[in-house]
Amino acid sequence: MRQLDPVAVVQAFHDHLNDRNAGALLDLATDNVRVGGPRGSGEGKHLLEEWVGRASITMTPQRWFRAGDTVVVEQAATWHDPDTGAETGSQTVATMFTIESGQIAAIARYGFLAEAVHSANMDEANEIAAPV
Repeated sequence: MRQLDPVAVVQAFHDHLNDRNAGALLDLATDNVRVGGPRGSGEGKHLLEEWVGRASITMTPQRWFRAGDTVVVEQAATWHDPDTGAETGSQTVATMFTIESGQIAAIARYGFLAEAVHSANMDEANEIAAPV
């Protein structure tokens, strides 16, 4: 199988998340993917699967940053009622992805872009054009 570019992997993550394709999203992650965010952190695909099942969220990428195999994305996040699909809230967030051998090895969500970019040892010079 051809190894995907880190930006392509992160774009596919967003596509599968927003399409509610949990199986395809999980295929992008390593078995021991590290997952972190406002509710804590842990390791394993089961955590990612639980989050995807529970969150009822769409994330629209706004700005992209990259350094090697690390990608930071600022996202417009929208939460939905799981029964009706009605929007229940929205916020701009940022997520740092670490890619290893074409798979997501770590995902960490931050409340602010600057925090994510700084945690990834990046700055404005690392901003890249959004993928097409």
